[in-house]
Amino acid sequence: MREIRAILVVCIVLLSATSLLARDPLAVGSAVAKPGQKVSGWIDVPRGSDDGTKIPVTIAHGASDGPVLALIAGTHGYEYTSIIALPRVAAALEPEQMRGSVILVHMANPTTFYGRRVYFGSDGKNLNRMYPGNANGTLSERIAYAITSEVIDKATHLIDMHCGDGNESLRPYSYWMPIGDEKVDSAAREMVLAFGLDHIVVDRTRPTDPKKTLYTSTTAMVRGKPAITTESGGMGLTDEASVDAHVAGALSVVNHLGIMTAPSVRVTHPVWYEKTEVLRAPVGGIWRPIVDRMHSVAKDALVGRILDPFGNVLREIRAPFAGEMLYVVATPPVSEGEPLGMIAAPSQ
Repeated sequence: MREIRAILVVCIVLLSATSLLARDPLAVGSAVAKPGQKVSGWIDVPRGSDDGTKIPVTIAHGASDGPVLALIAGTHGYEYTSIIALPRVAAALEPEQMRGSVILVHMANPTTFYGRRVYFGSDGKNLNRMYPGNANGTLSERIAYAITSEVIDKATHLIDMHCGDGNESLRPYSYWMPIGDEKVDSAAREMVLAFGLDHIVVDRTRPTDPKKTLYTSTTAMVRGKPAITTESGGMGLTDEASVDAHVAGALSVVNHLGIMTAPSVRVTHPVWYEKTEVLRAPVGGIWRPIVDRMHSVAKDALVGRILDPFGNVLREIRAPFAGEMLYVVATPPVSEGEPLGMIAAPSQ
């Protein structure tokens, strides 16, 4: 009996080794992970018409086949919470126990992070409007191209992790962005519930032209890969609750996809928002809001005023419909066309 058990153990070990050998390594930029490994490296964005950059990434490559989840932080460099969260997520992953893999992009836009830039990169462009990118474009376009080819094309699912930018006071919420593909839309809906933020914006306006997907998550969705966008934190802060929401949500989706067992924070009673509007500045000036995130406002209620440098009122901004403020720009400078806040009405 002991001999039979010993033979069985040897067979199991050999089968496991054979399985590992049969599974290919996963490469993202300079990071190359064999099955059962966790490896960090860089995606090189070469110099073009302007300076290049290096995007830090980690791969946790499971010992057996399964989904490949991409977690992308720091698309906007002043949105710190997801950048702080991803090393904690990486530390919790155990690739030798995983069925599938996780690609973590720790900082999608390093120049905006180190330059403390709100919204726009050094080329004056918003990375989250540049997808699927251009290998010969300016830096934001080349970053989008690199992330599309090195991360999105190698993933099966994606979470684009955001918070309010350095000027935005924001309540936690997520985006579900159906594009008309029932299978992809349904899978993305399950992901957004699994992430655990109980306020969810439904955005049916995202582009479906593969050549002009604009957004990180939309690029994945159009390519048949379920994706969501999450928001937790803001104002350049790194409070523990906002960071932990990203950590817990990412691991909950890892669990939902069957990649690795982790605590679930799946939401069971979400608040859905089908009607939303970003309020934008009709003129530049000094913005003085009188409401904050999570405040409820009536239709035509005063949201804030734009002043000139002498304190004179240039414009009053009022709510276009009754709803809740999901975020409010809470710092004074504002240029024409920039966001002032976002209002949302819960679905009935």
